[in-house]
Amino acid sequence: MMLVAAVLPIRIASWIAAGAGAAGAAGRLRALTYGIPAAAYVATGLVWLPLVADGILYPLFDSANLKNSWGGPTLIGAWAVHFVLGLALLLAVSLPFALWQRRSAR
Repeated sequence: MMLVAAVLPIRIASWIAAGAGAAGAAGRLRALTYGIPAAAYVATGLVWLPLVADGILYPLFDSANLKNSWGGPTLIGAWAVHFVLGLALLLAVSLPFALWQRRSAR
């Protein structure tokens, strides 16, 4: 399930590796994503966007009103809650694709 959740960052890393001239590393990264359907890229990509903005980069984008924020009134509490909720959503979206991939491998 973690591989399906990380499929988009892995693919982006393979493009960066290929652009940097590390063809072997790029090929190994692409091989990790073999067999994962394009729909998984779309579904997890739609979750990665708010996860990065509201979870990972929370202090930069959304920390103006900590008093009314989930996990507030402290920055670390609000940051942790937003990150954990985004990660849980990413794993929930990845689960059906991981189960489908496991069934199709049989």
